[in-house]
This record gives sequence, structure tokens and C-alpha cells, in this order.
Amino acid sequence: MSPLRAVAVIAAFIVGLGSLTPPALAADRAPITVGSLTLPPCDTSALAWCTTIQVPFSYGDPAAGTTGIYFEWFPATENAQGTVLAVQGGPGYSSTDYRDDYRDMLGPLTRTRNVLIADLRGTGRSDPVRCPRLQNTTTADGNQAYIDAVGACGRRLNHTRQRPDGSYVHASDLYTSANSARDVARLLDLLSTGRVDLYGDSYGTYFAQVFTSRYPARLRSVTLDAAYPVLDADPFYPDAIETARTAFDVACERSTGCAGWAAVEEMVAAVRDTPVTGQTENPDGTLVQATVNVDTMAQLVIAAGPDSGVYRELVPAIRAYLDRGDERPILRLTARSIFPNDDSGPTAEFSAGLYSAVYCNDYPQPFAYTGNRVQQYQQAVDALPEGMFAPFTVAEWTSSGAEEFDSCLEWPKPLVDDPPIVSGTPIAPLSLPVLVLSGELDSLTTPADGRRVAEQMGPHAQWVQVANMIHVSAMVDYVGCAEGLVRKFIRQPAQLLDASCAAGMPEIRLVGGFPERRAQAVPAVAGPGNQAGAAALRLATIGAAVVEDTIWQWYYVSVDSGVGLRGGTFRVEGDDPVYSLTFRNVRWTNDVKVSGSGKWNRETGHVTATLDVVDDQGLTATVTVTYDDYEPDAVIALTGSSGGKRIAATAP
Repeated sequence: MSPLRAVAVIAAFIVGLGSLTPPALAADRAPITVGSLTLPPCDTSALAWCTTIQVPFSYGDPAAGTTGIYFEWFPATENAQGTVLAVQGGPGYSSTDYRDDYRDMLGPLTRTRNVLIADLRGTGRSDPVRCPRLQNTTTADGNQAYIDAVGACGRRLNHTRQRPDGSYVHASDLYTSANSARDVARLLDLLSTGRVDLYGDSYGTYFAQVFTSRYPARLRSVTLDAAYPVLDADPFYPDAIETARTAFDVACERSTGCAGWAAVEEMVAAVRDTPVTGQTENPDGTLVQATVNVDTMAQLVIAAGPDSGVYRELVPAIRAYLDRGDERPILRLTARSIFPNDDSGPTAEFSAGLYSAVYCNDYPQPFAYTGNRVQQYQQAVDALPEGMFAPFTVAEWTSSGAEEFDSCLEWPKPLVDDPPIVSGTPIAPLSLPVLVLSGELDSLTTPADGRRVAEQMGPHAQWVQVANMIHVSAMVDYVGCAEGLVRKFIRQPAQLLDASCAAGMPEIRLVGGFPERRAQAVPAVAGPGNQAGAAALRLATIGAAVVEDTIWQWYYVSVDSGVGLRGGTFRVEGDDPVYSLTFRNVRWTNDVKVSGSGKWNRETGHVTATLDVVDDQGLTATVTVTYDDYEPDAVIALTGSSGGKRIAATAP
């Protein structure tokens, strides 16, 4: 699985698992006319009108017929001043599944801006590419099985659609970013939108660069969120591991002061000799087998780019294992981050076939489609410097389940030369404002990638690095800075953007440690009026850790109830943004139980909980935990009592 494939696999988690809007009754809404199109009301949202247009399947072969492009149109709620076109990542994901995420990101802009969301060809409701064998392939099936399934998908595409004369259309090379750009240009013309503000995230930035190079006159502004280059990209993506080395150290230093990458290096060496295998619980409490080996570590390193949970837990979990032999934290993280037996899910949500078509047609390959591909690929791998992916060897990294550099070895040779960009640099004209956002800790579409894209777009493009942020800054922004920058830019794209807020984003809060017993927990820091001793202050920090872990596990695995690290259960329920928390005998350490309740405001980050904390030797504490999670360098306030003595303390 390549870094870009990892983006696609984890993207649904990143933006809240897509739209949760229930189907709306459309019978009481009349169709509307936009441009030359009549749009019936959608069954997916009470705010949208939608339809499918037909576009040429091959723009160079009329006999190939047409393909459908589905889109949703959200009219401005007040006086429309323009249109925002939003394009999802992947490639392969349905853009319209993320309708709520885009509208939430745009916020008050939806009052004066129409929002247009279209499923690119081969995705969602736009005649999705269906390759069941590839769709059902898992990492556990092995690399060769994936290569075979990708090749079979291409051959299937070339023997599916027939011309009137009975000959087959060579369809494997028609699912390209260039053709998607042609489709969208035709859609904009039919809707008579005028110049639009284009927002793309992840692969959406790739598409946006292609569209900009071909149709700049149709654009008012371009926002690239988590951008990677279309031009001059390295097929082995060395920036991914280079950024990971720095990002783990940055995340560690700003949170707990730990040495992040050194721990990763130590763990890779340890599991290379002796892998870790054991049972851990699924969120529902059922047992599952997990293994941590070199391949697992490579996948975790890559997964951190779009998954702050890996940053949050990997290094302290490594230390728990290496320092004390405690396997539970690293096994739990592995089970929640890596899904070797999971396929690609429903095709309408993510088309693995479309992903492979774009990857094989558009992305750089370490071999040519002529000659002996296998031999060329092996020669390219052999030419890589041995320390390029350290602490992983070249063989370990290139054969890992985290990579798929060789996935297109059996893809049919393209018959049509349709490169994504033909204009060279600058990609955008000087008159077109461009904003490029990069998450500082994004090791998938790295800050180096973002800087390079901004340079290629032109000297007028503004590049902003968002501190402490992972993949796709504005779509996962819980503070308001990155999404606020997008809104300001779209309102006045010609003005230089004040992006000073990007330097003040809160750090990722790493778990301070995974103690097995109360005595190993770090006591809270006594404040004015505190009467409690170290043992009670340890109970207080254990209680706070349970609250933090519960909120994170709820977000991480998207379940209303789950199990604690070492036992007990929790429940999270309510209506966004305020959620109720319930803890029942949750064990963060083996010898302490935590019960109680609390509230979490997901919008403000404010958390409060009242807990009964009891260790197995009879020591008890009643603790109120209060903190604001979205504040930089947030401090937890701990108040209560233990044995009649007042607790007044803080914890980082």
C-alpha cells in the first residue's frame, strides 16, 4: 500500500466517516433550473438538488458512448455571490458522501455561496468502477494477490463496454484525472456557474492542479488542502519517511518531551528479531489476535500521517513494551489502526478499481509499460540507497503492506497518452489566486510536497504550514484556524492572507505513559490547598487518563460503548456537540477502577467529569476532572478528596 493508498484507506476516518445526513423526503420540494439543467430535489439532503449528466466516455472516440456524472447542488441560503466546487480525495471516494463535511468547513460562506459537489467519473454515483476481486482484496492476501487483482481489474474494464460494431472499448486508460477535468468543465458550462472557487483535499488537490492547468478561465480561486505534486513526483515517495522522522520527534517534544523517532528505531530492531503477538479487545469487547512486526511498524509509521491516534499512542506504547514488557497498549493500537482482513468496502463509497486506474494511468511508476516491467522494477529498487527508508531496509519498506510501488505491474498498457498536465509550470496564471495548506505532521502529503506544489502553481501561490496538524487541515480542523483561512481566502482571494493562527494550533497530546499499576502512574502536581498525598494524586491522574482515553477511543473507533485499556466499560452518547460520558469500573492500570460520569463539548473542547477512583487495596478518591482540550499546552484541573483530605492539583 503506497502512502497515497493509505490516504484513501484512512480518509473516511479523518473526516468523520462521511456524511451522516439521513435521506430527506423530496416529494414536497419542486425541481429548480440552474443554467441549462433542471435539477430535481435530492433524496440525500433536504438542502440539495441533484441529477446525473451524460458526458463522453472517451473524448476521442464518440463510438465509446457516454458515462454518467452525478452531482449535488446546494444553493446559497441568501444572496448567491458565487459557487464553491469541492472535490474529495482518494482517488476513488465519492465526493458527495462528504457533503456535510464540506458544508461544515465552509460554514457561514454557504449563505452567499452555492456549493457544488460532484462524484468524479468512476466514483460514487458516477458509474463507479466495479472490480469485485480487487474490491475484496485485503492486505492479508499478500502483495502478489493485490498485483494480480489490479491487473485483472484493468483487463475486466477492457472487456466490458462495447461499441456499436461489437468491438470492446479499451477502457482501462479512460479513467484519468484529465478526463475527470473534462467532465467537470462540461458540468460547469451546463450549470452556467461562471468562475468557481475550487477546493480540493488530498487527491482532490491533484485533480485541482490538473483542472487548473487545463481550465484556468473557469476558476476564481484554488485551495489545495494536503497537496502533493502532479509534476516531478518520485515514484518511491521518499518525503514520506523523511517527514515521519521529524514529525514523531516534533509531536513527542511538544507534548511529553519524549524522543519519538529513536523509540520507533528501537522497536523496529526489537520486532525484527522477535515479533509481538497476542490478543487484544475489539471495541465491542471481543478478542482479536494482533501482531507487531517490521511490516506492522512500517504501516503504523505511514498511518500516523492521517491518523493522530498513532502519534498519540505509538511512542508511549513502544516504551511500555520495551521498558516493562507490557504488550497491551501496542497490541490495542495495532488492532485499531491496521485492518489486514478488511476489504475496500462498498464500491459506491470507495472504488478500488478507480483508485488503481488513476494510480496506474496518472501517477509515476518505477518502470515503463514497455519491456520487462518486473525486471525494470527490481532494477529501480536495487538502485535505491540502502539507508533511504531507515530504520527499515529498502526490501522491508518496498515490500511492506504500507506500500504498493509495484501494484501496476500487470495493469494493461495505456493506448491513449493523456498526461494529467501538459502545460508545464507555472500551472496557474498569475491572475488566479492559489492557497496551499500543509499539515506540519502530515507524512503522506508532506509539507515539502506542499511547498513544491505552491512553487509549481506559480509565484503568486501562498503556502501555509499548519502547526501540529495531520493530513487535510481544514477538513479536520477542530479549532477553527485552517477552516477559517479557507473561508477568508474564498471571500477575498486577491488579498494576502493573514495566516498567523496556523502557528498556534494545539499540539497532539501524547499519552504520558501506560502504567500497569498505580505506583507507576505519575502523581498530579499539588496546588494551593492540596492536602492529599502522592498515592491519592496518582489516583487523580489515573482518573484523568480514563476520561481522555474514553473520548479518544470513542472518536477513534466510532462506537457508543467500548472497553477500557485493561478492563471495564465506557459509554458516550448525546447530540453533537455535547456528549455524556459514563465510566463503569474502567481500568487504566490493573489495580485501579474508575467509575463516574462527565460531559464533553466537542465544539469547544471543554471536558468535565466526576469520578470515583478505587484501587484494589482500598484507597479511594472522588475526583472532578476539568480541562479544555483545544487549548495549546492545556492543563487538567483535578479537585476532590481522598480519605477526608482535599485534592487540589493539576496535570499536563
